[in-house]
Amino acid sequence: MADIHLGHRQYGLKQREDDMASAFRATIQLALQNEPDAILLPGDLFDSRDLRPRVLDAAERNLERVPDDVPVLVSRGNHDENLTPREVTWLNYLHERNLIVLLEAELPGEGGTAAFSPADSDADDERSHAGFYDIDTDDGTVRVFGLQWRGARTDTALGQVARGIEETNNDHGTPDYTVLLAHFGIEDEVPSLGGSVTHAELRDVRDVVDYLALGHIHKQYESAGWVYNPGSPEAHTTQEAREEWNHGYYDITLNPATADYDGSGALAHTVTHHHSRRRPYFRLGAFDVTPYNTYGELYEDFRDYVAKHEEDLEGILHREEFTKGDEPRSPIVDLRFEGTLQFDRSDFATGDLADLVEDAYDALYVQTNTSRVTSAEIEELLKGLDDDEVFVDGRLQTEAIEQRVFETIAAESRFSDQADDVATILGDAHRMAKTGEDPQDIADLVTQRRRELFPEDSENVMIDIDDDPFAGDETDTTPREETDVSEPVGDGSSVSRGDAE
Repeated sequence: MADIHLGHRQYGLKQREDDMASAFRATIQLALQNEPDAILLPGDLFDSRDLRPRVLDAAERNLERVPDDVPVLVSRGNHDENLTPREVTWLNYLHERNLIVLLEAELPGEGGTAAFSPADSDADDERSHAGFYDIDTDDGTVRVFGLQWRGARTDTALGQVARGIEETNNDHGTPDYTVLLAHFGIEDEVPSLGGSVTHAELRDVRDVVDYLALGHIHKQYESAGWVYNPGSPEAHTTQEAREEWNHGYYDITLNPATADYDGSGALAHTVTHHHSRRRPYFRLGAFDVTPYNTYGELYEDFRDYVAKHEEDLEGILHREEFTKGDEPRSPIVDLRFEGTLQFDRSDFATGDLADLVEDAYDALYVQTNTSRVTSAEIEELLKGLDDDEVFVDGRLQTEAIEQRVFETIAAESRFSDQADDVATILGDAHRMAKTGEDPQDIADLVTQRRRELFPEDSENVMIDIDDDPFAGDETDTTPREETDVSEPVGDGSSVSRGDAE
């Protein structure tokens, strides 16, 4: 299993944090039914290195369910130690408590060979992790190595690891089967990810590894009969919840290898994927706003639209992976709009439409997306731009178009009394973003200017506040997921529902 992300409070909801812990617990319970020799977890047990006490408690309680003779072998993912690296993480703490065995490679500089210490090492500098762990089974010895998250340096690390595994086997004897835990993506599985490892870069590892247990990509996939990625137990975005993205865990059974086995060991594997128990997502087909001249007309047809799709939702809710016991779970609904708005955008009450969906579907949360909705006024603006204004010597001047669009958005918003000033803020923030300035500096600029222009509206406004580790759970509403922004700046109808980052 991989990518548990304990502590991820998606959409700022405490219930989603509980879902992550529940999915972890359910996956462990299902896995233990098969009486495993070991549990493998290649990265992202936690969503962040900075944990609320209740998140660490959930990890410990669930790991304590695993019998002492079943080791939980873990490698470090990017979320387990994100931002600035630290010498000690919560995974080191769990290792020292004997709840997990943390496996890491000792990596040299450029070139060289990785070093792996055995899990029973008594060396002082190895107390908080190990390099490899041997599992003795009826059919032979399984040796499990770990490679921590290396990001853009993964390709270099893989060569070092391949050499290190070979050297370790020379020193400690050759096992009957070899597993490597690692946290990275494989080329072609998620084309938009970037920075993935190529199959060519895995060639040396393949010579010494029978099973590459991967995490990092949240969908299930497998490649070349030896690379396996189970998919996160929970979906963390509406994209990850798509039908073609499976989520769950693998069951690996080993038997003596036959003559046609192309691995390096004496054992061969049979691998079965199982769905995890998780919260359902339901995506409504995009609702076209173009035909409606008033919000009232749109609302009436939208209510019928929602009712028409209730049967589709029911078919999803009763699937085994989405039920808790025999009861279906409340879904997360992806609500999307598209088309050209014929009435004032300030009358487009997406919050009320989301409330309608939430009530009709008994939804836990409704994620609203209006990124494909255009105002008729903006379309007219683009049609009416003077060529002399936007073309100089035959070259398109995007800044002129952007400024006109910002002016139109500001004029349509509830801040229309100071449209010129609001358009200036939008333009300044946009230029800062394009030049790669720190997002916090952009947020500070917008916050400061908003307070100056609208002090009466800004008393209770906070932007992107970090979690307070000393505050109660109910105060933490920091959003995190879904990078598509639903509304233009100035239309606050969905800020409390969507993710404001």
